[in-house]
Amino acid sequence: MTAVAGAAAAVVALTAGCGGSGHPTGPGAAGTRAAGTTTAASSAPGPDNGAAAQQPAEILQRSAQALRDARSVRAVGTVAGGGAPITMDLRLDLDGNCTGTLSESDVGGLQVVKAGQQLWIKPDQAFWQNHGGSAMADAVGDRYLKTTSDDPDFGEVTGLCDLGSLADQLGAADDLTKGATSTVQGRPAVALSRTTDGGTTVTLYVATDGQPVPLRLEQEAGTVDFSEFGTPVPSATPGPDQSVDIDQIQPEASPTTV
Repeated sequence: MTAVAGAAAAVVALTAGCGGSGHPTGPGAAGTRAAGTTTAASSAPGPDNGAAAQQPAEILQRSAQALRDARSVRAVGTVAGGGAPITMDLRLDLDGNCTGTLSESDVGGLQVVKAGQQLWIKPDQAFWQNHGGSAMADAVGDRYLKTTSDDPDFGEVTGLCDLGSLADQLGAADDLTKGATSTVQGRPAVALSRTTDGGTTVTLYVATDGQPVPLRLEQEAGTVDFSEFGTPVPSATPGPDQSVDIDQIQPEASPTTV
């Protein structure tokens, strides 16, 4: 299993506990991109929002909607993959834009830039050594691989960059138990927990002040924190001199599925 596939599998497993096959999230390229009309202030701390007094299902629905309303988010955390823990730092929005990094200890990492349907992936040298070989590394050099979100070889990356899917899946869980209120990222938050069929407990922490956004998704395998709600995803993309189209790579140096 490649590092990307491992990351995707781990995140899917993590979010499944609170809503099915979700795909959460690293600075990549620089720049700014409009993320609707919502700004980060819309999800900033504020007055008590009443979530702590509501039923678990209602809290979850409000949290999923608050994530959609924010339109963009940063997801940072470490999750368990097929081997070593996988670290992710992704910024993503509802318009299909995404930038950030995925890495696995002793395996390597990737820089990811996605603008709509266009996708750029830049593996580091450690990744090539473990998954691509010297021929692929030499062919690509210090450039991004350019493809599209329709490329099945990069379906896992596309899934991780899908904020709409994340919001949908977070709002679809059942059999939730409401826990105590604690402090997460400096904000009061109520815990919603669910035990998966495999016996793993997954907990989602939802802000009880300001907008009821999800702040943390936690299980034994790892934790993903959500922040910077409404902050535009960086808009700069690799130029022609910084990338190479996958179709231009010689067949003998073609990339393995990621």
